[in-house]
Amino acid sequence: MKLYKNIMISATAGMLLLSSCKDDAFLKENLRDRLSTETAYTNKAQFDALSANMYRTIQLFYNTADLNHEAFILGQGTDVCFDPRDDAAKYNNWGLVNSREPFSEDWFNLQYSIIKDANTLIENALKPDVLWVNETQKNETLAEGYFFRGFAYRNLANMYGGVPIVDKPVKEAKIDFVRNTREEVWIFAKRDLEFARTNLPLTTTSPGRVVRAAADHVLAEVNICLKDYDGAIAAATRVIDGTDGAYSLVNARFGARSTEADKNYYYDLFVMGNQNRQTGNNEGIFVAQFEQSSTGAVVIGGTQFAGRPLIERMMWCNYWGLIKAGYTNVAQDSTGRGVAYCRPTNYTNYTIWRNSGTDIRNNETNIKRKYYFAANVGTFRKGDVIPKSFLTTRDDTMLYVYPNWAKFGTDKHIAQKPDNGYVRDFYVIRLPETYFLRAEAYLGKSRADLAADDLNVVRRRAQAPLVAAANVDIDYILDERARELYGEEFRMMTLTRLGKLYERTKKYGYERSQESVQSFNNLLPIPQNAIDRNVGAQMPNNTGY
Repeated sequence: MKLYKNIMISATAGMLLLSSCKDDAFLKENLRDRLSTETAYTNKAQFDALSANMYRTIQLFYNTADLNHEAFILGQGTDVCFDPRDDAAKYNNWGLVNSREPFSEDWFNLQYSIIKDANTLIENALKPDVLWVNETQKNETLAEGYFFRGFAYRNLANMYGGVPIVDKPVKEAKIDFVRNTREEVWIFAKRDLEFARTNLPLTTTSPGRVVRAAADHVLAEVNICLKDYDGAIAAATRVIDGTDGAYSLVNARFGARSTEADKNYYYDLFVMGNQNRQTGNNEGIFVAQFEQSSTGAVVIGGTQFAGRPLIERMMWCNYWGLIKAGYTNVAQDSTGRGVAYCRPTNYTNYTIWRNSGTDIRNNETNIKRKYYFAANVGTFRKGDVIPKSFLTTRDDTMLYVYPNWAKFGTDKHIAQKPDNGYVRDFYVIRLPETYFLRAEAYLGKSRADLAADDLNVVRRRAQAPLVAAANVDIDYILDERARELYGEEFRMMTLTRLGKLYERTKKYGYERSQESVQSFNNLLPIPQNAIDRNVGAQMPNNTGY
């Protein structure tokens, strides 16, 4: 890689700003001894090493920091979840969401980090002196770069509106970036994704590596943004009908723990080791890798922070600490070590499950609603269900006892260690969402009947009552997304894409969020650091920030 003293994700866009330090000894070395971007990439292995950077960045979507940092993109402060520990926390209090707010800034910068690597890959893969086995290998490598660049620009446009488009490596200081329009960014992303969906392989032996179906899935969403509903339907259909590979909803027991009679196939989707196609899961389309042992492939396993993902710690309640119910305040293998940094709203825990019938996503296997006394307490015996009347304080129901979704933790940790023994891969894209996107596109064409058909494919798998076409609108689709994809989809981004964040938070969010959210929060702010560094051109922020 070309030797730079400082590589900064700049301003407006976290693009590369390059600075040098004249006195640093390493700058005096013989240029012939240094590796540069002009000479570094000459064969497939070297491009794979660059691709690994992008997969590592995807890991950071889920594994950057502790506490509630990763809950931001999952929808913290919106209709689906909130911070139960502090009413004054960011996104509980939308008044604290401004251009210097770090959660949103981190997400913004991660996208431009991906774009930086993708641009480097694309530029170098097109050079004539690269040693390719054949044209297919070249195009597949390029397609990986185009996929990630299109994916990142889709993320940016959905969340922030118009952002600067950078389509090649920035090799010298640049301080005059200009925001493109939101539509221009979506169009740019669409072109990248069209190349990716044409040239990515259908399958791969490397767990987690992107394939054609991932590109078509994201393309379907971008086409919806551009109101190209026919294009969206075509892209989603290629995933659903087998054109992009053999994908299907799981409807039978599989993988690790599949012999446990008290579990079911929906539970199996979230058992450690069960997320990749290589383990018999035909539902995962793009899966971020976190297994503790290295995959030995381009997509590196393991974690970058704290030795494990912190999803159980963040999303599960702290019932093992409810001393008044006989617990010892020591986490056990069977209880996990939830710390309640992010709690589902009443909408997520209760409203969406009204009239849910036999929907297995809502049964006790998949959402734990019953908690038991751990010792004899007064008239209660060990093993009795803790009644609602026993939960008398705010902390009782905000921190200690609330529904735990099984997809975020386990009762059988690695080495029986509840503090760091839940390490599973994360779905970036799962097939039910492809059905939801196609349903959304059908709705855009005023075909609620076909939208209902797609929703009912997912609901039928869940053994839920089927929905009638007359009841299908965009809010119903958002409800179904919450039922199926809570804690998986980037809910914050879904709501900003649709311009529904304000409306849905006002209606379903936590009380403090309802009180503080404003209509301009339908877009998030461009980070102030990006604006301040861009001294060569005006970089206006989104209205309201």
